Amino acid sequence: MVTAAAATVGGSMEFGMTRSVSAVEEGIMGVARSLSLEVGGKSKFFRNVRTMRFLLALIMSAIVAMVAVSRLKLLVDPWFSSHHETQQPPLQQLLMSSSSSSNPLSNPPLLTHTGVATGHNSAKNHLSSTELKLVPSPVVAANRPQFHSSIVDSTCTSRGQQEMYRDSAHQSPRSGLLDQALEEYTRMHSHCALYDGDGSSDVKTECRYLVYLEGYEGLGNRLLSLVSAFAYAMATKRALVIDARRGHLAALLCEPFRDSSWLLPPGFVDEVWGAPNLEDAMHRGFQNVSAVRINLRHEQTRADQRFFCPATQQEGLQNVTWIGWESNQYYVPRLFMIPSFWSLLSPWFPDPSLVFTQLTRFLCLPQNQIWARIQRVHESYLASSMMQVGLQVRRNLNADNATLAESVQELIMNCSLKYHLLPRPAMHNKEPVVVVQQQQLKPPPDTGAKSSSSSRTSAAVLVTSLHMQYYEKLRNLYLEHGTEDGTVVSVHMMSHDGVENDSYEQAVKALMEIWLLSFSNKLATSSWSTFGYVAQGLGGLHPVIFNFLALDLDDHTGPACWLGQSSEPCLHYPFVKQLECGNVPMSKQQSNWIATHIRPCQDEKYGLQLCSGLH
Repeated sequence: MVTAAAATVGGSMEFGMTRSVSAVEEGIMGVARSLSLEVGGKSKFFRNVRTMRFLLALIMSAIVAMVAVSRLKLLVDPWFSSHHETQQPPLQQLLMSSSSSSNPLSNPPLLTHTGVATGHNSAKNHLSSTELKLVPSPVVAANRPQFHSSIVDSTCTSRGQQEMYRDSAHQSPRSGLLDQALEEYTRMHSHCALYDGDGSSDVKTECRYLVYLEGYEGLGNRLLSLVSAFAYAMATKRALVIDARRGHLAALLCEPFRDSSWLLPPGFVDEVWGAPNLEDAMHRGFQNVSAVRINLRHEQTRADQRFFCPATQQEGLQNVTWIGWESNQYYVPRLFMIPSFWSLLSPWFPDPSLVFTQLTRFLCLPQNQIWARIQRVHESYLASSMMQVGLQVRRNLNADNATLAESVQELIMNCSLKYHLLPRPAMHNKEPVVVVQQQQLKPPPDTGAKSSSSSRTSAAVLVTSLHMQYYEKLRNLYLEHGTEDGTVVSVHMMSHDGVENDSYEQAVKALMEIWLLSFSNKLATSSWSTFGYVAQGLGGLHPVIFNFLALDLDDHTGPACWLGQSSEPCLHYPFVKQLECGNVPMSKQQSNWIATHIRPCQDEKYGLQLCSGLH
């Protein structure tokens, strides 16, 4: 109807404009005929003047009419087009397989919804960031916190829009000191930019650089390592650059720093890849060493671990121009254990449980094409529900971690009910509860009376896993039985690739899923999952943690699940006891801070995790 109405109005405008032009033409022809008959005589001259005045008035009237019609068309057309574009598109148009195009960003990935996998769409791509117009449903508009960002960045729209999708409890604003530090770092990065405006590259003698060398693990490990490198770069005043030849992060994420690029120019590659490791540099006493390649992966030598000794930082690496950073871990907790770094970092983060949250929301923002897909999925399938729940299922110690196991399904359901992530299914029901369209739902009145069908609450559940069996089980459970309290539950899954690979297409899906999970009101993640760590940290969420490790290890003594003590990721391999730094002088204030804010991880007893200190 909207399209038809727009066509009708457009047709009326075109007819009106044609009629105005025709009137002008007829007037001109009439005046020309009258002028051709006027010859000689004073009275005829004045008649000619009157005729010319009539002609001029007629032309001016026509011009005014055409301008008015044009302005009306400019005002009306966008109204119709925006209402037309914001209608929920068919699922096969909304999310198309990204493997169907040579350009991975031209089409979004598959989304499974109520068990139907979508096909391809050859029509116009609806996900252009310039076309995207978000009109939240009345339910969403009523419940979403009002957020007015001063950040307007057309090159990275997610920078100013990300907080629109989080409730007020999880917006986690940065401290004033951290904002000031980020602003100063951005200016330093611009001053030390390796790319000049004319396309050439140069190194200023007063600048030092940290080159992020992307690893081969999954996206979760890479993002954890990248944020750790950024925290170290801020503490040491090094310009963070990334070698885009390996991996996908540079193609997934926006340029984070205003007025400068974080891409490593090709001419500087040998500076890092050919550099000595930390042990060799220490043997040389860091004499004539301009670059060092640091190994902070989970397999490290004792010499590699000396990176965290204060003497290595202050007497060795401080004057090295280039540091190559290789890691697959989240080493920020270890940085707080170095006295000189602690004195810088602790004032920036009054709540240490939000370090990853605040740095990631600054550094790891999706590029516009990916952000537009995230918005489309969220607005079409999740936003209209009053409660959004994320369930991330990953069995790290299982050879085929996506194969359905009834014990895993039982654990998911029991823990979700225990921590009130999901409403209790009405198992006694023989017929499924009638599903009310979620766009018509309103919050139930707080009267204590039983909700009617017109005021049911709703929950949208996003399941992320390599395979779809866990999603299917949960979806069928609520379709067949409904819920005891009448809550309408919709279950969604965005991808189910079966196996993890190193493709760009899968990396795009993974980044989308991480961001969508981070928008949840409630979240459950899997023990030892770096993917889950990034989602909970980005969202500032304390998740319920599914202890799948206990199942895989046949450990019947451990809990099936627990509530996370922090939104921070876990550092699995801190190597604290093996360090040989000697006697490190540490203030009593720092010692008390560490005792309060750094704890063993709940899913790795030898790991370390930053916490708020509140029990």
